[in-house]
Amino acid sequence: MSNVAVYTSSATGMLKIKKDQQALKTLLEAKGIKYIEYDVASDQEKREHMKKVSGKTELPQLFVNDKFVGNYDDCQALEEVDQFMALFN
Repeated sequence: MSNVAVYTSSATGMLKIKKDQQALKTLLEAKGIKYIEYDVASDQEKREHMKKVSGKTELPQLFVNDKFVGNYDDCQALEEVDQFMALFN
């Protein structure tokens, strides 16, 4: 079983980020993938870890087994070519 983490922010005012965060969580839930969500707005340590591992600050971010996969657009692109679920094997 993979360790899956989604990094989000409850403090964003940007509509695209809000929609992408929800869409990524919906995609994972639709596939039956359990994940832990980290709100980097209230957890500075997790925010720093996210930036250190991914090298990015954009949200949301998906990690599988502490490896950066990408943002929602990256995940959706993988889903469109039937490669998303391979991340969790």
